[in-house]
Amino acid sequence: MKTKIISVLSIAIMATACMDELDIARPDPAEDVRYDQHPKNQLYLDALNKYKQDTYAPGSILLIDKPQEDLWIGAVGKSNLEFQTPARTNTLIRTGSVTKMFTAVVIMKLVEADKLTLDSKLGNLLPETTGNIPQADQITVRHLLAHLSGIVDPPNESLQYQSDIINNPTRMYNSTIDDLLKKYVYGKSLHFAPGSGYSYSNTNYWLLGQMVETITGKSMQKLMEEMIFIPLQMQQTWLEKRDDKNVARGYVDLYGNGVLMDVASWDRAEGSGRADGGIISTANDLRKFMKGLFAGQLVSIETLRQMKTIQLTNCNSFECEYGLGLEVWRTAAGTAYGHNGALVGIEVNVLWYEDNGAISVIYKNNGNFSDKSWLDQLVK
Repeated sequence: MKTKIISVLSIAIMATACMDELDIARPDPAEDVRYDQHPKNQLYLDALNKYKQDTYAPGSILLIDKPQEDLWIGAVGKSNLEFQTPARTNTLIRTGSVTKMFTAVVIMKLVEADKLTLDSKLGNLLPETTGNIPQADQITVRHLLAHLSGIVDPPNESLQYQSDIINNPTRMYNSTIDDLLKKYVYGKSLHFAPGSGYSYSNTNYWLLGQMVETITGKSMQKLMEEMIFIPLQMQQTWLEKRDDKNVARGYVDLYGNGVLMDVASWDRAEGSGRADGGIISTANDLRKFMKGLFAGQLVSIETLRQMKTIQLTNCNSFECEYGLGLEVWRTAAGTAYGHNGALVGIEVNVLWYEDNGAISVIYKNNGNFSDKSWLDQLVK
């Protein structure tokens, strides 16, 4: 569902022996925060262990926060196979496209402050896109937030982009958004006329990040600190590029032979520092974000209502059920809002459930897709 992940099949074809030369830093020792005394500890832990086993993940983390019930977080398996580092309840994790919710909050707060509008045009806000992205004068901030722009999505569509991640992750890690746009986006046709269809594209959020920094003169890291991280006391969350030796490693079974390959260097190159998928966080910090957002602490209730509203007027499938930076999930526990995030070596899902205000966070460091419907019964 509306995820961000590089095609594992194409990567398997392009993968090279250079992966054997990884220089992996030993993580610092970390204390665990345990929830053994929770009355449902064994129920939740059994479910998490089964999820880890079913998905062949080295490690997995689950958070469940339900009204009238104490917070529970569990961690099983390993966050780093090289050093056999245990996954902890406070392990730092890559979040992939969960980042898009944070970027959307920054945009909507600027809308609330009359710094821009949802109808502001891409070509006006970023003049360099005019002539390089078709119909830049018709693509709006709303279109970008809701994936209605029609702009191409290199991480999911471009074999050249994927090949470059594999063959030179350091260069891709150091590439600017301008570099990415010039090489993989500019001059490419739109999939459809702006506003007439839905097509998930990480480019939309590359452009939104550039807009924000141009309008404010501040980095996305600084804005997220001021608007989100500090107000919600998210002390283990950041967007900017940092030393990531204590971040859980990502893995994938590229060839289907049961052998997991460490692909953290690819994940780092693909997401770090970018407004579409670069946030590093913990399960509990992600809970703080969701709790703050849906309690109206970050944006007004009216703004939140707009973010939750499906933006494609003729949407007729779950694939296009997307608001302003929020995915809409139809679950057995009722309608939920949040986002899935995926890179080659990780998958994470963060949801807030409308019926009872519960929050779930599920993470694993194996990049294969997974069934998460079992969570519905736990959060009811």
